[in-house]
Amino acid sequence: GARELVFVSHVINPCHFYIRRYSQRKTAIFLEKKLSHFCSSKSSSLNPSDVLELGARIFINSKENGMWCRGTITELIPLESKNKGKVCGPTKYRIDDVAVMQVFMVDFGNSEVLVVSGIGGVPVVRPPEQAALQNLVVNDLCVFIRKPDPRIEAQLKNIPPLAVQCSLKDIVPKNSNEGWGEEIKTEFLRMVNNKAVIMKVFREENGVLIVDLKKPPVNKIRSDMPVSLKDALVFTELARFRSQLPSQLENNMALQYCPPTLPQEMTEVSIVVCHINSPSDFYLQLIDSLDFLVLLKKIEEVYKNDDGENLEILCPVQGQACIAKFEDGVWYRAQVTGLPGHQEVEVKYVDFGNTAKITLKDMRKVKDEFLSPPEKAIRSKLAHIEPCKGANEWSRQAKERFEQMIQDKFMLCSIISISQDNVLSVELFDCPDELGKSSSSVNSQLVKEELASYELRYSQSSATEHNEIWEPSLEEVFETETLDILYSENIKSLQDEDLQSLSNKELQVRVSHVVSPNKIFVQWLSSESLLKSLQEKMTVAYENSKFEQVKWGSDMYCAVRICDQKQWQRGKISKVVSETTVEVMLYDFGAKEIVNIACLRKLDEKLKPIRTLALECSLVDIRPAGGSNQWTATACDCISYYLTGTVANLIIQENDGSQPLPVKIFCNDEAGQRIDVSEYLMKRGLAFRNKRYGKNSSDTDPEKPLEVPVSKESPCLNDLILETDCTTKCLVPEREATLSINEPKEYESKKLVLKSRMENGTYKPPIIPDMKDFLAVISCIGDDGTIYMIPKSFENELNKLMADMQNNVKCLGLLEPYCWKKDEACIVRGSDTMWYRGKVLEVGGGTIRVQYVDYGYVEKIPQCHLYPAVLYADIPTFCIPCQLYKIVPIGNFWQTDAVELLQELLTKRVVEIHLLERPYNPWGKVSVNLYFDGMSLSSFMAYHQHCIFEDCQDISDMKVGGQNRRYCNKNFKMDFPELLLSEAEAFLPPYSMLTLPIPGELFPVTVKHLVTPNEMYICLESAENLNQQSDTEDSGVSWDLEFGSLDEDLRHCNQNVTSLPLLTEFIIDMPCLAEYSDGLWYRAKILYIKEFDPVNVLVQFVDYGSTEKLPTSRLRQIPSHLMQYPAQAVRVLLAGFKPPLCDTEKKRIPYCPEWSMQALWAMIDCLQGKELCASVVTQSPEYTVHLYEDEQCLVHMKLVEMGLADLDQ
Repeated sequence: GARELVFVSHVINPCHFYIRRYSQRKTAIFLEKKLSHFCSSKSSSLNPSDVLELGARIFINSKENGMWCRGTITELIPLESKNKGKVCGPTKYRIDDVAVMQVFMVDFGNSEVLVVSGIGGVPVVRPPEQAALQNLVVNDLCVFIRKPDPRIEAQLKNIPPLAVQCSLKDIVPKNSNEGWGEEIKTEFLRMVNNKAVIMKVFREENGVLIVDLKKPPVNKIRSDMPVSLKDALVFTELARFRSQLPSQLENNMALQYCPPTLPQEMTEVSIVVCHINSPSDFYLQLIDSLDFLVLLKKIEEVYKNDDGENLEILCPVQGQACIAKFEDGVWYRAQVTGLPGHQEVEVKYVDFGNTAKITLKDMRKVKDEFLSPPEKAIRSKLAHIEPCKGANEWSRQAKERFEQMIQDKFMLCSIISISQDNVLSVELFDCPDELGKSSSSVNSQLVKEELASYELRYSQSSATEHNEIWEPSLEEVFETETLDILYSENIKSLQDEDLQSLSNKELQVRVSHVVSPNKIFVQWLSSESLLKSLQEKMTVAYENSKFEQVKWGSDMYCAVRICDQKQWQRGKISKVVSETTVEVMLYDFGAKEIVNIACLRKLDEKLKPIRTLALECSLVDIRPAGGSNQWTATACDCISYYLTGTVANLIIQENDGSQPLPVKIFCNDEAGQRIDVSEYLMKRGLAFRNKRYGKNSSDTDPEKPLEVPVSKESPCLNDLILETDCTTKCLVPEREATLSINEPKEYESKKLVLKSRMENGTYKPPIIPDMKDFLAVISCIGDDGTIYMIPKSFENELNKLMADMQNNVKCLGLLEPYCWKKDEACIVRGSDTMWYRGKVLEVGGGTIRVQYVDYGYVEKIPQCHLYPAVLYADIPTFCIPCQLYKIVPIGNFWQTDAVELLQELLTKRVVEIHLLERPYNPWGKVSVNLYFDGMSLSSFMAYHQHCIFEDCQDISDMKVGGQNRRYCNKNFKMDFPELLLSEAEAFLPPYSMLTLPIPGELFPVTVKHLVTPNEMYICLESAENLNQQSDTEDSGVSWDLEFGSLDEDLRHCNQNVTSLPLLTEFIIDMPCLAEYSDGLWYRAKILYIKEFDPVNVLVQFVDYGSTEKLPTSRLRQIPSHLMQYPAQAVRVLLAGFKPPLCDTEKKRIPYCPEWSMQALWAMIDCLQGKELCASVVTQSPEYTVHLYEDEQCLVHMKLVEMGLADLDQ
């Protein structure tokens, strides 16, 4: 819905209140002065014999509003003695016959009652329905009311009623029988009174706007106004949402998750305990899924960026499935378990078992894709044991010991039984670290430590320790024999022959770090004790060590403090980033980290001989999808998310001793089935198989080019081929610059030329016209800024080709599985259902990125819309890629905003091309000068600072193409190049500037406009304006600040603005009058031409400092007498602080990324409503000042204390 700033003028209840628009505040001031002037004149006074009529418009001196207001008579009650026999009828009464009059204020929304004191001192009794209205007992109505005359009506006829009736969306009284009480009206007024708020309009019903009122962004730091008024009233339980009515709740069917998948009784499974209440009440997860981690990641991605407007839960129901935010800020699947009230809900996180009390704002509806996976947390209890010594509850020591034994560990779980309510009765065992080692029972251990006792029906003799000895396979025996090699601390790394001896053996590893499928670092699972011992040694050696200044260099060994993990690790410096930061390779894990040198220590010589514990590996038999040699970020993120920290099985392939080591990696999926990680990536469309299929392995060879069948056995394809003979003569004569056809009949009789990739793999490159100057149509702009043009002389031939393709391509049959390759020619069925000639750019997943070779467009297309064939192979492509001659984009490539500007400016436009350089490669880019409507594109882009000229050509000399000069001069009153001539003389001199006091002298100021925390526009306060509030809104323009006679002159100009001529010359720094968004005109100056089609000019309001892009219709010539006043806003830089070196805030100021948005809001908060003083520090080259809240406190110190700025010494 639409949003705008408003004031709440009157409240009856949340479903009946009135607002006034912030944009009409100047109109309100004008109206107030007009009414005051009219009603204070003697000629407007009424006589007792004047007649009042119901529904008539009058002016009333309002007690509640404290001013003369426009009103409508809604009630007239005559004196009882005069109630009968009136000639005027029941709706009209003389003033002296009226006892009670009720008036509705059309500009405020309130009603007031005027009661005439009784005759002879006896007061008139007011009706009960008027008892709650504002009333005033008067002796004479004529003193308090006026009737408008034709003159004032004509002046005010264009001012509509300023009060707009509104209702908050979808809320009703908490108790429908009692209705709205005074308490909610009081709270409503407390939140919105005297504040400008954002009104979001949803719809209009019978002239009433259905809205919500929200806190405006400028009041982000401190404000009593809630983010949403309707939500705040419901949260404070003064109202409720319409959807919370009992009749609707009864019909709600709560969505629920599928129950968890339980293991079979008398089986053993690997688990991890995820939540503990006691040994008789805890939750476990089966270790059987990679997809569960994917599910968690996807939930977080979907819900973390969602604003909640479409997924918010207004009225939760017991047992309802939902997505809830945990205290760590992450979203998880949950179920409602309790409704305590006060806008709070008790939930249980179904994948972990823990519970929490959260507010409604931390809940979201669950999407269907997250509802179907079963719950992961399975409720369990330890079998055969109970609290010690017959106690009813578990002791604190027993709970803590139980948690210590199983927390964050993989356990072996024996399922003893499953109760009717699906609670597992289990026995837990430690997983053995070494082969042949027995695993101890957690149940028995609690009994041994006298923290639990066996149940009466279960004797101690029947508790047997889980001491089975694992019988290793021959492969495991071989691996065990190599442990001596792996544990040798005197060998830095395994020798090649040791790794070769392990080839084709399945070994257990832990994946420590993943960069890509070609770069995976693993640690032998059997070396974990060595790693643990090493880290303990490093913790003892370095935990209490002090930082020493060391000149670090590449390839130096060091000890690194990893703050997130609170660990010390061995590292080797790979490069020095800056004086304070270095990049370190953690060679026991394989990860690279950029750390501060304060986290580095010299590595003890005793720790250097210990071998590297991370081994670099690479998955074999797969290659990146998409036709590229580089792995996509999606593939890298996917495999990193799945494998990092996972225990997996690794098989070393045949190896010649090179690094990384070629391997296959296996792990379990969600169903507990063993999968090959390489196969998993291929199923996800993130990788292709390197190994080619054998001839007999399959009926279809994925790498074999698909031949197009043309025999009678393929009737669909036979329809594709016309019955006439085919000739392959090229349609483009070599001597002609344009495509021409000498014999139209010959073209019509041609048969569609369809070739497979085996016969002709690509289309012919485009023909570049011989002429140096010609007209062309820009078909598209590539993402890299490449301009694709089609010469106007080629258009007819392209249209004939497209028509022929649509008429003849009917059916291409059922496409068999096919392996696409990069740069392969094809036929494309576009998103507009038309057939095009195309070329494959990238292959990935179920879609293929293709380019329409005759137009230049690039689009992602499903594989089913591509066909591996070549149409009209002998006809060259039509679109020619171009680049601007001797132009260098900023940053050496076209930025996104520059590409968007080119697309808006050129697409589908006829332009003039001056061909300067032909490419060596037939598919290369042609270097051109391009002119649109006579203007040079190169100069235009350089002027807008998107590029520079190689030879530093003056961009003010914007060349005009000769062919379109006559068109340009004919169709425009002004010549575009003249708009940009900074050296042209203005008709008026520039504004004079205010001079600030001498350095060191304090003087009061008002901040008019804030650019960044340390750049702003200030105005000197005159003595009479010292008590005015400063205006720090970014809009910058306020009518309330007066500049003496300047203000009066501007008021006069606004009243007669239509008599001022429009601006016809647009010269940089030229003074003018500009219309602001409030409809008033202010002094301004031109900064530059922002857009040319249509013309939009960027201007700066010189008395405020703010800027705005305006069309020429909102610019007028400034009267010369307004030039006598200097520009009131002075640009200054604040001294004493600078952007922080370490700033973790993610939201940055777009036009000044050195500062965070949080710093900008904090500075606004520091300035708002304060009496400020400034002191000049330097006057040249620009004013630098210190800004004080008072004579002692610098404004910027609060930003420094908050960590949003650093002191600048």
